[in-house]
Amino acid sequence: MAQKDSLFPNLNSNNNGVSNDKIELFDKQGNSRGFYSKKNRLNDLTGKEWQYWSKSVINKNYPVNFQHKLRNQHGGQKPPQLCADLIQVFTKKEMRVLDPFAGVGGTLLGASLCNRKAVGIEINKKWVDIYNQVCKLENLDPQDMRVGDSKELLKKEKENSFDFILTDVPYWNMDKVGRSNGKFKKTGQEAKEKIKSNLSRFNFEVSQTKSEWLKDMEDVFSLSWPLLKKNGYMAVFIGDMYRNGKYHFLSADLANVIEKIGFTPKANLIWYDVSNKLQIYGYLYDFIPSMIHQNILIFKK
Repeated sequence: MAQKDSLFPNLNSNNNGVSNDKIELFDKQGNSRGFYSKKNRLNDLTGKEWQYWSKSVINKNYPVNFQHKLRNQHGGQKPPQLCADLIQVFTKKEMRVLDPFAGVGGTLLGASLCNRKAVGIEINKKWVDIYNQVCKLENLDPQDMRVGDSKELLKKEKENSFDFILTDVPYWNMDKVGRSNGKFKKTGQEAKEKIKSNLSRFNFEVSQTKSEWLKDMEDVFSLSWPLLKKNGYMAVFIGDMYRNGKYHFLSADLANVIEKIGFTPKANLIWYDVSNKLQIYGYLYDFIPSMIHQNILIFKK
């Protein structure tokens, strides 16, 4: 009978022609996950799992769970299981994860799902309160979630104390503008006013220029740099933006800033959110993209 504990080896692996540095792992149902190499310095994935997560597009359908309706007050929350998947790609069990823009705690919930330790920093106490409420409702021990400005709190952290950084950055000023500048109309219905952004306010500042936003991001990631261990990875959620008739490659703008700090760009993973409803803008007059994906920028120190 197969071992149920995913860390137990297949004791007959040598007889099956598998090298001594390979261990067969199993899920909780006893199904084989594939073979894990003891030489794996990055994560606890088997070769089969590593291959799957090396894909440049993530189109996995994530469940609506962990008090989604409550967390969705934030507007920019990410599926905890997606965060858990990313954390498992770039860390081993018991490693430490940092999120300097924690929001309602998607990264921290993800860390709890895969037995990692996490520290989150969020400037808006409302989101921290929601995270703590979710943990209580889901019977989870809260991770270390702190209320405050990352520009101040990161200075208090010990250097080389985190193995991975996973964060969803504030979306420039997308939380303060409408999704469409004009009215929209469906056949046989009256025209409606412009669609409001469903992103909640990330902070209480006035709208920023793109340059001001990038400077804020540079300040936070510069403070995060010394906290990440050598050869550690960082993953950053960032969506591009279409505004005032122009497409803004925010992912490229942000990647350039982060690279100048010293991080090495490693990948741009595309998260295709299959749960997003397709919106039609500019029909019959202009081509305007319906944004149903986000970028996950991967960097290494």
